[in-house]
Amino acid sequence: MKEIVVASGKGGVGKTTVASSLAVYLAKNGKRVYTADVDVDAPDLLLALGGGKETLFSMEVQASKKAKVDQEKCVGCWRCVEICPFGAMLKSPSGKAAVATLMCEGCGVCKLVCPADAITVEKAETGRITIERTKYGFECVTGKLKLGEHNSGLLVSHIRNLARRKAQDAGCKAVIVDAAPGIGCPVIASVTGADYVIAVTEPTPAAKRNFERLSRVVKHFQVPAGVVINMAGYSKDFESALRKWAVGELGFQFLGEVPVDREVVKALVQMKPIIDFNPEAEASKALLEIAKRVESEVL
Repeated sequence: MKEIVVASGKGGVGKTTVASSLAVYLAKNGKRVYTADVDVDAPDLLLALGGGKETLFSMEVQASKKAKVDQEKCVGCWRCVEICPFGAMLKSPSGKAAVATLMCEGCGVCKLVCPADAITVEKAETGRITIERTKYGFECVTGKLKLGEHNSGLLVSHIRNLARRKAQDAGCKAVIVDAAPGIGCPVIASVTGADYVIAVTEPTPAAKRNFERLSRVVKHFQVPAGVVINMAGYSKDFESALRKWAVGELGFQFLGEVPVDREVVKALVQMKPIIDFNPEAEASKALLEIAKRVESEVL
């Protein structure tokens, strides 16, 4: 079983379009596939696949800690308010200390200075993981980070581990992981230990700069990788230079180009991968060739 991570140094370049199309192509061609959306701040792979047909599993993940004040024990000395480095401890109208939950990082300093032992630091919900069956038959694991929470990298690791276990149990050929944009903690947690990375970029200076940053993460973890240039057609010279640079200097395998195609936008509105929405579209033809190349060279 191979784990293929679709990533991008920049958001909005078509990462989810590539991931959803690859998963649907493999499923329609007899390959057992599993999918995972590890963009826990803004998961949308399931939307691109038509939404969940059936919820199979849901669990709360507690990877954060929050301070909690026992109002009966609190003596209103305000030491916790004065010492809190995040400004999360407040003076309530009742004269007792209170916690601004969204600002609390669970560091425990307030507990250390409390003379009345009125403060405890307890586990709190970080996010939620769900498994849903898509209309294409395969399952999708999705993680959603709770508002204001951190530890997104840990949540990503939980999602990947669950997806790999479920995929192995089902005898899947591949796990397609839709990563978060950028190069932060969620992306690092997505790339490490993967079998292959598909980097999606576009022919613009901003996308090129962020693709180069992503390449450093991929190289650090020594993961084989290929590149897809999406929204091709605006600048042939820039695209040619980008392709040569990605292959020659960065050492990425060139997987193909996807042309600018308004049918992709229509497909997204209809919550369908473009290869299913309009197989005759130019973008569909290009994505099918990319999927075939990944199938033959990675799986």
